[in-house]
Amino acid sequence: MKRVNTKAFSFMNLIITFFFLCLIVGCLPKEKKIVKRKNSLRIRKEINLITPKIGSIFPLDSIILFNLEHKKNHPIDSIKLEGDGGYKIFKGNHFEWQPERHRTGDTQISITAYFRGKKEKIYPKIKFVSNLNPTRFTYELINTYPHNDKSYTQGLFFHNNYLYESTGHRGSSTIGKYDLFTGEIIQVANIENKYFGEGATSWKEKIFQITWESQIAFAYDTNLNRIRTFNYSGEGWGLATWGDTLVMSDGSENIYFLNPKDFSQIDRLQVYNQTSKIDFLNELEVIGNDLYANVYTTKSDEIVIVDLLTGRVKGIIDLMGLIDRSKYQGIDHVLNGIAFNQNKLFLTAKWHPKLYEINLIKVQ
Repeated sequence: MKRVNTKAFSFMNLIITFFFLCLIVGCLPKEKKIVKRKNSLRIRKEINLITPKIGSIFPLDSIILFNLEHKKNHPIDSIKLEGDGGYKIFKGNHFEWQPERHRTGDTQISITAYFRGKKEKIYPKIKFVSNLNPTRFTYELINTYPHNDKSYTQGLFFHNNYLYESTGHRGSSTIGKYDLFTGEIIQVANIENKYFGEGATSWKEKIFQITWESQIAFAYDTNLNRIRTFNYSGEGWGLATWGDTLVMSDGSENIYFLNPKDFSQIDRLQVYNQTSKIDFLNELEVIGNDLYANVYTTKSDEIVIVDLLTGRVKGIIDLMGLIDRSKYQGIDHVLNGIAFNQNKLFLTAKWHPKLYEINLIKVQ
């Protein structure tokens, strides 16, 4: 009698069992996968904005013609335009509109068209540029004063006839009080190494200094004892005072109006010339209702004069030749410091040994 190989027999049984199981499972009805499709229904727009085109650019104070149409030529009964802090109602499909808030920059509006018992909204964005041809100025050098060439100047202003200066760079940022005529340091306060000092100004008997990326502002008394810190949004570049409002730049075309009591934002202004926005607004000074601003990088030897009520560039000061560019070149030596005191205008640059007093001369 032959002996059966039990190991081979067991292995064959396993293969046969596995084969039949596969057949059984394969024959079972498969569970259907239910695929949920997103609702593909799209709201079909019936109203077209013919004019103005979205993104159109207009000189400030323009009267803008709006023209709408129904795609199937159904009559439009009325139109509601919202923007500029209010709204207006117009009959028919075309109308003229002039903003009451005369400011340069982007203006977002909402248009609601009413027709056949229905309504539809459109959200066009319109850009306003300056309608002024800016006055051109050159300068007359009146006097020079000593200035610390180790100061990376970020803010410059007078308070009670003392010159105050904020300097930058992490690890060496300061706020100082100086004698104009001698350059002597009267008081100085260092800020923590983690902060990069930026613009500074005074309001009443407080001194404010902002920082670049930390979104932290410091308040001091006039002897530069720190008394408080504030938080704000965005980058800090330049800082000035306009009445009971602080004015701050962030290196773009935007100017922010801040409450000096808590640094909360009150408003925003966009700065434009006749064709485009003015980027890289840096150190600031306010004279009357005009903002004097250094322009970082390519326009470093120019100061723009901005109407704080509208955002229009109303003047350009050409300062070519004030700084000896054969000695002081590059973005680390740009003009960056504007101060006004007793009807005199003072300027300096980063890491520069002189402070300049100038008069403006209108170019004919």
